[in-house]
Amino acid sequence: MFRKLYAKVLLGGLCLIFTIFKQDCLSALHPIPIVDRTFAVHLFRELHRQVCPVDKYHNLVVFQLSNEALGDQILSHIMGDLTYTKTVRTNVSYFDTYKNYFHSCNFIAIDSRIHFEVRVIPSSPLPLSLENSVQIILFYPKWLHDTMQKNTSIVNASIVQTIGRGYKIVYDLNNTMEIFHTNKYSNQTIVIDPHNIVIPDELRDLHGHKLIMYTLEFASKVLTFEKYFLEQVANKRNASAIQTDESSVNVNIMLFVNTQSMTASFMIPAFGTVFEAVHVPRAKPKPIVSILTDPFDLYVWITYLVLVLTMAITISLFGKILGRRHFLEIVFELIMICLAGPSRAYGGAFENRIITLFCLMGIVLVSSYQSLIISFMSYVRYGAEINTLQEIQDHCMFPDNKYSKFYNFSTFPNGSHPGLDLGCIILTGRDNEVQTFLMMANLINDRHAYAREDYMHHHIQNFRLAKTTFFQYPFCIGVMPHLRELFEFYIQAVVESGIYEYYYNNKTKTDWKYEQRKFIDEVVKLDDLLLLWFAYTAGMFISIMSFIVEIVLHREYELFQNIIITTKRKLIGNMNKVNL
Repeated sequence: MFRKLYAKVLLGGLCLIFTIFKQDCLSALHPIPIVDRTFAVHLFRELHRQVCPVDKYHNLVVFQLSNEALGDQILSHIMGDLTYTKTVRTNVSYFDTYKNYFHSCNFIAIDSRIHFEVRVIPSSPLPLSLENSVQIILFYPKWLHDTMQKNTSIVNASIVQTIGRGYKIVYDLNNTMEIFHTNKYSNQTIVIDPHNIVIPDELRDLHGHKLIMYTLEFASKVLTFEKYFLEQVANKRNASAIQTDESSVNVNIMLFVNTQSMTASFMIPAFGTVFEAVHVPRAKPKPIVSILTDPFDLYVWITYLVLVLTMAITISLFGKILGRRHFLEIVFELIMICLAGPSRAYGGAFENRIITLFCLMGIVLVSSYQSLIISFMSYVRYGAEINTLQEIQDHCMFPDNKYSKFYNFSTFPNGSHPGLDLGCIILTGRDNEVQTFLMMANLINDRHAYAREDYMHHHIQNFRLAKTTFFQYPFCIGVMPHLRELFEFYIQAVVESGIYEYYYNNKTKTDWKYEQRKFIDEVVKLDDLLLLWFAYTAGMFISIMSFIVEIVLHREYELFQNIIITTKRKLIGNMNKVNL
C-alpha cells in the first residue's frame, strides 16, 4: 500500500516538473535558425548607423546573452569596428551606470525565454534605466518573438516590457529577417524593410504625450519664460504642456537652480545664467563733515604732515628768528601760513627763502582745497561700494554656516545680527539682481497685501549684489533621455535667436531700479553738523580755560614779582641803614 502511494507521489512530482520546464525544454530543442550571416551583419551595421550615429553615441553597450553563432558573428563585427568604443556585458544588471543611461546605444542579443525573465535589480541607482534609455537594438529569433506576442503574462513580467520601445531584429528559419519597432508616443508597431532601412523621426509628433515640468512655485512666478518655452515646444510637436510644483515619477523635465547639481549628466545647458554671489548692503551717503578731509586722500595728508615736520625741524635747527621759538610753535606757525599767512616774525636769508617757497606752495594747496570743498557741497557723496573679494572679507560679516566657512569669511554667532551695514549672505541668483530679489520676495509668507512690494522696495534701497561672483554658468534643465534631442534642438534655437532676452526686455513689469541722489536737495540739519558743533564747542571750552589759566597765572606772576621787588627794596634799605 505504501509502495503504491509512494509511486503516485513520485509520478505527480515528475509531472509537475515536466510541466514547469516544458516550454524551456522545447526552447532548448528548437531548431537552429539558418540566416545569411553577411546580410545580418550588414543589417545590424546599417540599423546601428541610423539609430545611433557615432557623433551622438560614442559607445555601444553589448549584452551578449545569446549563444548562437549569428550573435557571435555580429559581436565579432562590433569588436572589429574602430569608429566607436564598446562595452560588452553578459548580465543586464550591469547596465545601470550614468554613462550607459544617457550617452550609449545598447545592443541586446537573446536566444532563450529565460533571458526575458531577468529583471533589473531594484536596489540599483537607476532601476528603470533600460526603459528610459535612449536607443536599444534587440536581437532574437522569430519563435521567441511569437512566444512573447502570445503570452502577455510573460511580456508584462519580463525585461521585454521595459525595452519594448527599442528596435527588434527578428530572424527566422527560412533565412528571413524583420525589424519591428513600437512608437513610444503613439503605441503603434511598425515593420521596417531590412533591405531599405529608413528610421522614422518619432519626435515630430508626440501624439499628446505629456511634457511635465517640475519647478518651484516661488521661482515659476518670476521666471515665466520656462512655461512659455514648454508651451511652444508642446504646440510644435503635438504634446501637452504641464507645469507642476509636485515631484513625482511622471516628471520628465526639471529645472535646476543649484550649483551642486552640475555633476548630473542628464542636464542640458539652457538659456539664462545662474550665479553665486554675495548679498551686501549698499553704500550710504557720507556726512557733510567729511568734506573737510575728502578733497585729499590719505597719502596727500601724510605727505603734507611729513613736509611740515621736516620744515619745522630744519627751521628749529638753522632758523635765525623763528628758529628761536618752541618746536610746536613752529609747527603751528607753518600750518597758519597755509591757512592765513604768517602770524609771527621771521628773518634771515634761510628762513626768508624756505618760508617764501612754503607760502607759494600753500597758495596752490589751499586754493585747490577750497575749490574741492565747494564742489563737494553741491552734490551727495557716497561711500565705496563692496565689490571685490578683499572688500567683502574686510567689510562683511556672514552667518555661521558651511558656506561661510568654505570661503573662510568672517562670521557672527547664529541668533545675533551685526547690523545692516555689516550683515552679508551668500545666495544663488538667476540672470540678474532684480530677478533674484523677486524670487526671494516670493518666499515671504505674509498676509499683508503689499508685503512682497514692501520687501522689494526695502531690498532695492538698502541691498545689492556684489560684482564679484564665485560661480557663473548657464542655467540647466534636466530632461529624460528620450526627450533630450528634442529639447537640445529648441534650446539651441532660443539661445541663438535671442528670444530669451527679447521676452524679458519686452515684458511689462515693475521697474525696480535704484538711483543715488545726485544733488543735495535737503535742509542741513543740526545732526549733520554735529561733529562741527562738537569741535567748535571743544575749541571754545579750551580757549576759555586757556584764557582763565593765563589770567590766573599772570596775576600770580605779577603778585610774585611785586613780592620779590618789595623784598629787594627792604633788603636794600636795611643794608643802607647798616652801612650808615
